[in-house]
Amino acid sequence: MRAHQPRARPAILRRAGTWLALWVVLMSFWVILDDSIAFDELLAGAGAAALAAFLGELALFQAGARLRIPGWVLPALRLPGQVARDTAVVFAALWRQLAHGQEPASGFRELPVRYGSDTPEGVTRRVLLIGARSLAPNAFVLGIDSRRGVMVIHELVVNEGEAAE
Repeated sequence: MRAHQPRARPAILRRAGTWLALWVVLMSFWVILDDSIAFDELLAGAGAAALAAFLGELALFQAGARLRIPGWVLPALRLPGQVARDTAVVFAALWRQLAHGQEPASGFRELPVRYGSDTPEGVTRRVLLIGARSLAPNAFVLGIDSRRGVMVIHELVVNEGEAAE
């Protein structure tokens, strides 16, 4: 019995981690769809999300599948802040243009990126990378140079202290 404990513990932790990841996603959906932060609504959502996460984890366990969270998910959480910051930058440039006739310093920039493989996962990663970088209003991705490992973008307003290429 003792020999099985070291192996069982990581499996339990992995299952708990899967349950927690599912619960966070499902609770987030609840808050978005319910559009209420009243305590009783949040409590009902937490219970429903916990039950759904349990059933989801149970189905994954029974199927012998594992929930794998890609490494790019955590950096993607910075995207809303980047969109908000770039929106403020673009509106400030618009104000300077309208009020003072001052043109923004725009230019091209090369950002280092990992091109990845030509597998469906690599292609999906590149599509999401290009889409996410182009979502912020200050930048637009022109393409990825796989040979040099850089992403070429155009910025409407180049950040002060950074030279445009």
